[in-house]
Amino acid sequence: MEMIKLVIIFAVMIGICAMKKPLWLAALIASVCCFLLYQVPVLDGLTAIWQSISAKSTIQLLILTYVICFLQSMIKKKEGVDRAQKALTRVFHNNWITCTVAPFVVGLLPTAPAVFFSGDIIEEAVGDRLTPAQKATAASFFRHISEAFLPTYSAILTALALTGIAAGPFVLGMLPMMIVMELIGCFFLYRGRVPAKAEGEASQNKGRDLLTFFISLWPLIVAIILVVGFGLNVLLAIAIVTIAYFFLDRFAFVQIKPFFKSSFQLKVFLNTLSVYTFKGALGATGILTKLPEFFENIPIPAFLIFTLLCFIGTVIAGSLTITTTMVPVAFASIPGAGLPLLCLLMCFIYAAMQISPTHVCLSLSCDHFGTSLGELIKTTLPIILTFMVIVVLYYMGWTALIG
Repeated sequence: MEMIKLVIIFAVMIGICAMKKPLWLAALIASVCCFLLYQVPVLDGLTAIWQSISAKSTIQLLILTYVICFLQSMIKKKEGVDRAQKALTRVFHNNWITCTVAPFVVGLLPTAPAVFFSGDIIEEAVGDRLTPAQKATAASFFRHISEAFLPTYSAILTALALTGIAAGPFVLGMLPMMIVMELIGCFFLYRGRVPAKAEGEASQNKGRDLLTFFISLWPLIVAIILVVGFGLNVLLAIAIVTIAYFFLDRFAFVQIKPFFKSSFQLKVFLNTLSVYTFKGALGATGILTKLPEFFENIPIPAFLIFTLLCFIGTVIAGSLTITTTMVPVAFASIPGAGLPLLCLLMCFIYAAMQISPTHVCLSLSCDHFGTSLGELIKTTLPIILTFMVIVVLYYMGWTALIG
């Protein structure tokens, strides 16, 4: 019964989005459904929502969204995205590689609004050959692949610390699935729509074109280096490079003056707050603690039970929460499982994040391309389901091989 209630809540939210209604409205109605179906006391529910939307991380994300929108406008003013996309296309002479490599590089910046840069590159590369939903899916899906296996993200670092598995073997174990992820994404999104071979001539000087790519997006590249290489706070890093960009590229104040207003996108801010409202409402239901009870009597192997727990739990509460709570339990329940199990669980956690209504990057990508969350999830679902089947086969083959 508890799971049926959960399905109803998500169906309501996605259904409202599918009717082209704004995400903030869908999230608010779904939050009310949480309170009614799970009989959450009003005061408890409102307290959970307030804690979610007033958290330091939420406020920082809203400020960061504004600053990144400002930087994005500056880079567009200098036609940086256009030059970067064309340079990368000349290097590989392949649209598919451009549309996967560039978002992957952007994804190294561990912040949700980075999806805006990923979206700009996808837009420049594919034009009108993809629908808005397909563009939004591509921008989000390929931008997040690095988060599934690189030990620079909190969920990965937490998983490694909890299991005692070293980063090197984990990255090697995940690498085949990351390649599979790239190939599946290209198959579902680009095949038959975006020609693999790029138009025009291939690069005559790959070194020069790669340099053009990095120079065109140097504020973003420097921000990534500051955050990943030196551990600087993301907001501080973006603020530093934005100020440096203004002076080093010799902007006139009159050029950036309109960006102070245009960077405040009310719809984006409302949708972001609504996602955290819904996340707080889900947290107030306590459904996460009831998931193991639902699955314990299902006659399937233990490793599949934990993959399902991680998948559904991540859709509800996010990757870090589930990594912290479910991964240790899985390892305690399946002694000696080791690296194969960790790779399996982290792949399922990654997959769940790509269709989770509580994942703020998805709403930002939808806003960027003017599509709905329902359309994005519908477009992403075949990719994710295919990926999960392959991951399970990979795990079973791996464990059979090592005995």
